[in-house]
Amino acid sequence: MYRCVGLLRAGALVSLGAALNAWPLGISRSIAQEENRPALVVVERTATTGEESIQEQYAKLAREILPKYGARYLARSQRNTLLEGDGQVPCCIAILQFPTVEAVRRWYDSPENQSAAKIRQRGAKFRIIAIEGLPDQR
Repeated sequence: MYRCVGLLRAGALVSLGAALNAWPLGISRSIAQEENRPALVVVERTATTGEESIQEQYAKLAREILPKYGARYLARSQRNTLLEGDGQVPCCIAILQFPTVEAVRRWYDSPENQSAAKIRQRGAKFRIIAIEGLPDQR
């Protein structure tokens, strides 16, 4: 019986927590920080299948598209070093920063990015990974 009461009490706490999070004036600082988390995108070229000029054409388009979604390059490199683990070192890696995960989704799904992606994919294969950044530590 105690176990059931404990589970009900825990369930009530979860419900109460959800209600407080939804309460417009009850947004705590940590919840507000969650909303302001930047997002990082790691672009890894896994194989080159065409001329390098194709990637140069794509890079020009990307530099025009990314700022529209609040993004900027943090790193772009063709000189990468594997420090730990197995497998080949990717020839090319880029790290992008966006204001939010939602901004990443808007960029990635946008017609202009999808059109540019077709060019990119004609000359190489990629892995593109989006991750949540840490909240602003102010």
